[in-house]
Amino acid sequence: MEQHHNPNLDFVYQLYQHLSNFNLSYIYKGDFSDTLNETILSLAETNMQIVNEPSALKKKVFFIMVESLQNITRHTEANEDAVNENSSLFIIQRKKKDYYITSGNIIDIDKVAPLEEKLKKVNSLDLESLKNYYREVLDLGEISSKGGAGLGLIEMARKSGNKLAFDFSPINENKSFFYFQSKVNLQTGGDNSLDHIEPEALNAAKNFHQIVLTKNLNFVFQGDFNHENMKTVLAMTEGNMDSSSQLIFRKRVINIIVELIQNIYKHANSDIKEKDSHSGIFMIERHEEKYILTSGNLIFNSRVEALVAKLERVNNSDVNGLNSLFNSLLMAEERVDQRGAGLGLIDMKLKSKHSLDYNISKVDNDFSFFTVQVKIQNNTH
Repeated sequence: MEQHHNPNLDFVYQLYQHLSNFNLSYIYKGDFSDTLNETILSLAETNMQIVNEPSALKKKVFFIMVESLQNITRHTEANEDAVNENSSLFIIQRKKKDYYITSGNIIDIDKVAPLEEKLKKVNSLDLESLKNYYREVLDLGEISSKGGAGLGLIEMARKSGNKLAFDFSPINENKSFFYFQSKVNLQTGGDNSLDHIEPEALNAAKNFHQIVLTKNLNFVFQGDFNHENMKTVLAMTEGNMDSSSQLIFRKRVINIIVELIQNIYKHANSDIKEKDSHSGIFMIERHEEKYILTSGNLIFNSRVEALVAKLERVNNSDVNGLNSLFNSLLMAEERVDQRGAGLGLIDMKLKSKHSLDYNISKVDNDFSFFTVQVKIQNNTH
């Protein structure tokens, strides 16, 4: 069976595979605010409800997330050479019942040694000693407007029951990029000691960050898609769109995000036979005057030929042809749109005014990986 190969989109399946060891991964890179933090927390809450996580685990995850997000907003230092690779980041990943929460932000180089000393001190203590250390730091009264002299680090170690993973990556002679990761699970360990650090987990998050930087992505979500997490992704996107952008542009972006995510949770096929899964990956690349939206998911090989025919029909049609095709499909006596007649594809081309880039790569004898990418310019009105 002939596949449609677009080498510019090969990275989507490679990233999907890279994240396949996790049940859920999402990353945000960019500017952080209290409003954005709320939507990130909401997205985590939605996904933990979907998999029916125990309330004790949800409380732990929330506590670590809040502390990590506060660290980013309170302690990120301004950088005169601010560029894409120096943007702050937040990653949450779930592997079976373990959550890995990673943050990254710029700090002044003179703060590296004191921070490293605090982290090593926390990691050297057992749970009982951490309680005493917490009171000791509190009694010293070193709390500033930016926080509590390491109290948050102590509490994250205590709440998680795990050592704190970290790394510093020098940017220049004045700044360093600080990676910080906390593992959260329901295991108590059975003794008074903190669990060990997993260097491979922090390295996986750093590799994820490097891929996102290379492709200039701002947001990536990989996992099981449904209507609920789509609403949260939309809220996150809307909250971060430039309010000076034209309303019609913002509406086009939101409408196409809806189409792409619906495409995953309505039409993705799964290689997990015992589960009605709609796994896929969705990503946003944001520029001043342009959004690039990309989604990817598995489909049965038996569906490839028909899908390619629909995509080529859409890409080869002008506006009049697309409107005529849309109306004919909509008015068809048989509601074929419920099985994917291509109305969403037509709508995305009409709203973006660009052809749909796509890639179909054969995975095995049963599945192929389908990627579709839509570019929306702010001058398309």
